[in-house]
Amino acid sequence: PNPKDPRVAKPIVVSLEGIESSFDHAKVERARLYGARRRLPLDSTGEACIKAALTTDGLYLLQAGMTAQGYFDESGRWWQKNQLVGLDADGQALPPRPSTLGLAQVLEPVSPLAVLACAVDAVYGLDPLSIDETLQARLTTGQVYRFDFNYTADFHQGQAFLLKNAEGFFCLVGTPLTVAWSEPGKVAAVAADDDAADELDFEMF
Repeated sequence: PNPKDPRVAKPIVVSLEGIESSFDHAKVERARLYGARRRLPLDSTGEACIKAALTTDGLYLLQAGMTAQGYFDESGRWWQKNQLVGLDADGQALPPRPSTLGLAQVLEPVSPLAVLACAVDAVYGLDPLSIDETLQARLTTGQVYRFDFNYTADFHQGQAFLLKNAEGFFCLVGTPLTVAWSEPGKVAAVAADDDAADELDFEMF
């Protein structure tokens, strides 16, 4: 692919002790690992049906992808995505944070247990474009590194973990977990996870 093509994602670039390494990346998805099946509804003539939703006033028919262009507020006013702002817990506007792709991010060595303190949102398989020998040696011995990561511009700073095993190099993007403590005799509330069926089996890494 042409690296100057804006449709081609920039590499993940990290820095260890001032020396940079860069990686091509591809998202690891369950369907690619295990295959996938889906039910395809057909109409009376055998043509595939397209999913759509009717607005509450019955005026508009929304097909898949249309609602990703913006949002309606409580008064019914339409807001485009570029008009939205992020807010913190106090209701204050957050400054936008740029994508970290193509920009060197400093690596912080952490315990492998730090990965277990996060809910992994995405996994990327990495292909080294250039890698520092010291970094490669440390990853081979099991060292895990944490670094700032935003795939696209966002209003919060994400984090990711760089690690290596016998299958190769991986980047695990995660969100810190909030532990809810329970008391003796008190039933803990358990949230249903509708996406559990799509979780990756990390035993394959």
